[in-house]
Amino acid sequence: MVHQVAAQLDAPATAARDTVGVFFDPPTHHLFNNRLFDRASNPFAGDDILAPYVAVRDRLEKSGITAQTADFLPARPDGRRHLLISFGAPDRLVSHSVQKYIALSRRPDVVLSAFFAMECPNVEPRMFEALPTLAKYFARVFSWSDTQALLPFTGTPVEVQHFCWPQSFDAVHDQLWSRQDHRKFLVMMNANKLPRLTVNELYTARLQAVQFFEQFGEVDVYGRNWGGMPTRVGKTRTPFALRNLAPPLWRLKQRLWPNPLYSAAARASRGPAASKSSTIAHYRFALCFENSMLKGWITEKIFDCFFAGTVPVYWGAPDILDWVPAECFIDMRRFEDFADLRAFLTTLAPAAEQRYRDAARDYVQSSRFTPFRPTTFADVIARTLSDDTGFAL
Repeated sequence: MVHQVAAQLDAPATAARDTVGVFFDPPTHHLFNNRLFDRASNPFAGDDILAPYVAVRDRLEKSGITAQTADFLPARPDGRRHLLISFGAPDRLVSHSVQKYIALSRRPDVVLSAFFAMECPNVEPRMFEALPTLAKYFARVFSWSDTQALLPFTGTPVEVQHFCWPQSFDAVHDQLWSRQDHRKFLVMMNANKLPRLTVNELYTARLQAVQFFEQFGEVDVYGRNWGGMPTRVGKTRTPFALRNLAPPLWRLKQRLWPNPLYSAAARASRGPAASKSSTIAHYRFALCFENSMLKGWITEKIFDCFFAGTVPVYWGAPDILDWVPAECFIDMRRFEDFADLRAFLTTLAPAAEQRYRDAARDYVQSSRFTPFRPTTFADVIARTLSDDTGFAL
């Protein structure tokens, strides 16, 4: 299989661009039919969350390459080479996606160019279990982490190339950032979810933080379903009918034997936010806990705060200081507990708070933020396709 991929990658670079098709598997089937490149396709996941993929499409179009989602990949050879890049396992079960990729690898007209492991193991553990197999069929695997950090989840070493989770914006939202008057104290913005894998998870820490600050009436929680049963992230084998039975049983249990963590979150809940950025901008501080404590797992959470001029209380990637300067955020690891954190937040001088905000804005404007820009992500894709086609994209 490796020799077959190598032969495909050595195809003559003089071929015209119209002899090449480029296709992308989205992280979920909901983004097929080219919805991956439609900013309006995912309104509940965050402000302009699909912007990095739009940047990829626009970058390729400038080079005369049309980007399409993988459902447009021809079912049989049509005289062109077809390059496929996957951003995850879009099928309902990861095993189905793996079998699909194995079948595609047997086609002489298809090159499996790259697999991007976009999620973290807490959300999609089976995808990481499948990475050693996927690495046999894809020319390269990309990750926000490294081989050693992923080894507990992959089981065997997988050689990965690094990328940073791309952000939707590359500058602060000036009007929101400048808002200083009447900002409330503390906000958390997360949907009510549970991890599929509990190793190094921070879902529980979020709930504990909310419970602590809620007793003082100092935190507002935005996100879906905080008045109901938490949903399990990732893909599941549970039949839909059984999943429908779970919420009423959970509500009954919560009435009879209430879980204090979820009771506090329900009291602090303010419902879904129409706009993530404009909502965060109404607050001085934000509880900004990643799904997992894992090297390199730095998502949009901390950057959403920077864009809105809100100071994040961050807990997540242990190597965060390799990527984001310490003066831009409040590091939860500095505090013994939430009482210690509260003492710090409630006594922080306005000038010191402003220094965090200014440092974050300067960082977003600097070259240190470049690895997270959507255009950088597009460049990574373009270089990958250039290597596989011989075209200078």
